[in-house]
Amino acid sequence: MNLDKIVCDCLGITNGMIKDAVYGGADTLEEVQEATEVGTVCGVCIENVEHLIDHFVNERDQK
Repeated sequence: MNLDKIVCDCLGITNGMIKDAVYGGADTLEEVQEATEVGTVCGVCIENVEHLIDHFVNERDQK
């Protein structure tokens, strides 16, 4: 996965920033939004962000 890929065009939030938030303890969309503000402008990216959160939580918990 390209961690530099932008997932939220409005705020320039990348996959890596979502990963950092999850690895920092965020487990839910709301917690990731608190950490990054992702999806708080137009919301178009929310579904993709939720998939990323699930992916990174699973990855984190398997380590």
